[in-house]
Amino acid sequence: MTNIADFMINAGKAVNNGLAREDALRALTIGPAEIFGVADRLGSIETGKIANLTITRGELFDRASRITNVFIDGRPVDLTPVATPAQGRGSAAERGR
Repeated sequence: MTNIADFMINAGKAVNNGLAREDALRALTIGPAEIFGVADRLGSIETGKIANLTITRGELFDRASRITNVFIDGRPVDLTPVATPAQGRGSAAERGR
């Protein structure tokens, strides 16, 4: 993988090519937590663990799925896109030219 934006696309490809969804999810959650020795705090949804969650509309590994909510340490994250300077200015007609 050369681009981090392809991460979920590649995970979806693995599922489409036979990796069980449960195994793919484990590879993204509790598996790495166990490798790094932090499974007592991260990697699964359990009482007493840090609540970092991503909620999607649709299946997690489908290209058409969309992230609807993110919680970091149990607190919701605002997913509203930040306008770039070019987006915030509007068209020339909108600016009165």
